[in-house]
Amino acid sequence: MRKSIFCCLSLLLIAFSSCVPLKNSIYLQGDIAKKLSEINTLNRADKSDYTVRPSDVLYIIVTSLDERTSAFLNSNSGYSQMPESPMAISLMGYRVGLDGSIEFPFIGKIFVSGLTLEQIRDKIHLAVGKYIDQSSVTVKLLNDNITVVGEVRTPGRFLMASEEINIVEALSLAGDMTEYANRKKVRLIRKEGNVHEMVVINMLDEKVMMSPYFYLKPGDILYVEPRRLQSWNLASVPMGLTLSLLNTAILVMTYVQIAYQNQNRN
Repeated sequence: MRKSIFCCLSLLLIAFSSCVPLKNSIYLQGDIAKKLSEINTLNRADKSDYTVRPSDVLYIIVTSLDERTSAFLNSNSGYSQMPESPMAISLMGYRVGLDGSIEFPFIGKIFVSGLTLEQIRDKIHLAVGKYIDQSSVTVKLLNDNITVVGEVRTPGRFLMASEEINIVEALSLAGDMTEYANRKKVRLIRKEGNVHEMVVINMLDEKVMMSPYFYLKPGDILYVEPRRLQSWNLASVPMGLTLSLLNTAILVMTYVQIAYQNQNRN
């Protein structure tokens, strides 16, 4: 009987050998991430205006009563709608250089890094006012996207539908978290200047709404960790293989038991 038990255990080990340990499934492991409870600024959600930084891409249009006069300032005047693909964004917009400036037609360098979109609009309006009377300027951020990966139903990169989006809305864009998601460990990766910071957020805690990380910023990355149930999910083992192993185990146990009984009779 001991042999039969050993055979069954061996077969079960084989059945689960295809399961990946949880430790090998989690991204960005280490001690860098901060827990939300360790941050002292949990008094209100931060909804401050986004400030432009190097590598951002801006959509800038100058309009006036005389379209022919303002057309020479618009390098992208042939576009009738906002682009969606990264290639179209790169061709259409003004990319902020490493020195924090953009190269604007006929005006030259305009330093925009560290400014809000409204401040950039006012700055460009002042510059073009030397050439055009009664003009208006539109400035938008083209690379205003967030990334959601991990245990969500439709991971991917999403454009921010509005200037203000919170972490719950971002997860809904990705189809919400799966049943295997660890809702206590949602990692937010954010770049501030040349520094990356990572915060572990417990989505079961209502205090997240009062944190400076409740509202997302362009370029933010959300990573939803899996929980242990996922690593031992029976669905990861083919059903046919599982039934075959169980049948084999039953046959082996029956054969061993019969052999054991015959041996005792003799």
